Amino acid sequence: MGVAIPQSQTGLKLPPARVTVVLVALNAIAYVITTAENGFITISDRWLFWGAYIPALMTYPSHWYRLFISMFLHANLFHVFFNMLYLYNFGRSVESVIGSKRYLLLYIASGMVAEAFHTAFIPLEGPLSAVVPAIGASGAISGILGAYLLLFPGSRISMYFFYFFFPVSFTWSAAAYLIFWFVTQVLQGYMGGSIGVAVFAHAGGFIGGLALLPYVMDKNRHKLVRMLTATRRYFYYVYFGRRGLGTISKTVLALTILLVMAGGAYSMISAKAIVSSVRVLDFKVDYKFYCYGRVLCDKGIDEEPVVMKIDNGRVRLASPISSDGVRVVFNRLNALDLFYRKTGPGKKILLNKTYIVNVLGIDLRIVLSMQASYDEEGLLREAQGTMFTDVLSCLGTQCRISGNGNYKFEISTMYGGGEKDKELEGIITGLALTSLVFSVLALGIVLRKADELAIVI
Repeated sequence: MGVAIPQSQTGLKLPPARVTVVLVALNAIAYVITTAENGFITISDRWLFWGAYIPALMTYPSHWYRLFISMFLHANLFHVFFNMLYLYNFGRSVESVIGSKRYLLLYIASGMVAEAFHTAFIPLEGPLSAVVPAIGASGAISGILGAYLLLFPGSRISMYFFYFFFPVSFTWSAAAYLIFWFVTQVLQGYMGGSIGVAVFAHAGGFIGGLALLPYVMDKNRHKLVRMLTATRRYFYYVYFGRRGLGTISKTVLALTILLVMAGGAYSMISAKAIVSSVRVLDFKVDYKFYCYGRVLCDKGIDEEPVVMKIDNGRVRLASPISSDGVRVVFNRLNALDLFYRKTGPGKKILLNKTYIVNVLGIDLRIVLSMQASYDEEGLLREAQGTMFTDVLSCLGTQCRISGNGNYKFEISTMYGGGEKDKELEGIITGLALTSLVFSVLALGIVLRKADELAIVI
């Protein structure tokens, strides 16, 4: 991973960037608190599920605190280190020019805009992005990068990274570096690289920084700094010609923003289809797995959202299941056709029965005790119960029974079905429209006001 270090921008002695330092400190403190259980290496599941931004939960006002809290949580040591490095390196210059209070406003607002874009682009990213926890200050920092681009397009940025085992270093303009980064985020999102890394949140935060900068900065302060650097700008014009956001830079930036706008328009049109055709069930499984001889080989508590696609009344898994406990429970209930009941829509059932099912050519025993309720379409809404079942282990295409396990489970609907469908659809549609508004504002500022905002050209 490369490290970008901007060089001195104005040559002026500007006030210290206190808010940037405070933000770095707050993120560092939050990281220490939330990773202490895991040796300060990764965030604990307890903190992740408590504070992460999960779009599907925005239909519940009690979860709106996640909009703010999630910006101060980070997944691992590399995540927080590089985020804080970029915030410190780029944020100091932006804060010095626009003022500390306005800088803080820009930072928080950009983070909120990033979350809005992340939610708005669910139809483009896929239904899993609605339930995958999103954390980190990347969206807010992306807004600071957008502001930096407008203020210092001609400043120099030194890049340092390792190519295999060899250190590599080179220097290029802020305009070239930041526009290239923005383009890669958008293209990565369109190519399906947004699960696990919220690239449309990065793009949205960047657009938010472009759009909001003229409205949050202290115009008198900006005018003074610009005036004090006027000689330097004149020197560049006379000896080197135009630098910074020239015609090519503006064109590439404008085309990329238009590409984002196309995605926002698609999301507005597709929001209803993506919500109504997908169900996400939250599985909580407390399990104990016994090898032969009733030796306890494994135990744990797994929690994972499972995304199911509904197609002509049939239910199929829309994304892989990563946790063993959830996978076993899902597969057994699916083998018993308990996720969709044509004969019992809107009903509650109570099961206490032993079944024999054939999985991959092997008969498995399932002792199931379960209470469940179904919606009006006949799809499972919620369930709880216990299960004792044989467990398979597979090597390639060869599978055998390797033991059995006790599974205590709770299943609830995260989204899909009922009024929450309409609420989530409305949220996605509204935020898609919001993304278009911010994109139009950013496009206008890039094309019409970039020259007025630039300090180092």
